[in-house]
Amino acid sequence: MTDRTSSTTRRTAPRALRLRDFPGVGAISVVALIFLYVPIIITTIYAFNAGDSALVWKGFSLRWFGEVAQNANLMKSVWVSLQIAIVATVVATVFSILFALSVERLRAKGSAIATAILTAPLVIPEIVLAVATLGFIRLIGLPPGMTALMLAHASFCIPFALMPIRARLKGLGSSYFEAATDLGASNWQMFRRVTLPLLVPGIISGAILAFVISLDDFIISNFLSASGATPLPVFLFSLIRRGASPAVNVVATLLLVLAIVVTTITFLQSQRRSTKHA
Repeated sequence: MTDRTSSTTRRTAPRALRLRDFPGVGAISVVALIFLYVPIIITTIYAFNAGDSALVWKGFSLRWFGEVAQNANLMKSVWVSLQIAIVATVVATVFSILFALSVERLRAKGSAIATAILTAPLVIPEIVLAVATLGFIRLIGLPPGMTALMLAHASFCIPFALMPIRARLKGLGSSYFEAATDLGASNWQMFRRVTLPLLVPGIISGAILAFVISLDDFIISNFLSASGATPLPVFLFSLIRRGASPAVNVVATLLLVLAIVVTTITFLQSQRRSTKHA
């Protein structure tokens, strides 16, 4: 009787849905993947083009990698973007950690309101943020340049750094902190020995997301850039306006490699940490 019941249960169990069960979704997915990744592959290939055009193949060469390395203005824009992204990432990540820990002590309504205010830049059009930021720095007498760019990037990177950190904190529950309290840990000891180590995966994810968002930003950077403080996206846009050059493909390829390396290192570290705690 038991075998018959289990057999019936197996027969009547709902079948897992597969992609082929949704007509047209498979074809749309393939088209979307092609549209997304084929341009990246083409850009990478044409970074090794020997010709002067970004889209006309003239043979394999590393010529444009040397041209990029010797372009002082381009290297300066890379350094400007890195400085801005590093400062914005540090400020946004530290603020997000403090906010995530503080907002957990608020009532549900107060927590929701505070989070909604802080994450509002995620839904506000970036052009609106750019115009408002430019008007604000003019109002307080701060000229466009490095300081304005760092402040603006740190501000709009906070929601991106906050999301993984807050998600990680919510996933931990309260048992770890209750156990630390029962063992007599002070607030500082709990933060240093319990909270911070447990939040490391969320902190790393939030910091990487903030760094990439800052490095990639164009609209706000274009509004706040100045002579001597031109971020890389703004500089690349000016290059494209003068004519598509393989140098643009080289920079895009190097940024892609950087993203892959950072993502791989982060993944391996998280896997090692998971194995250690398993």
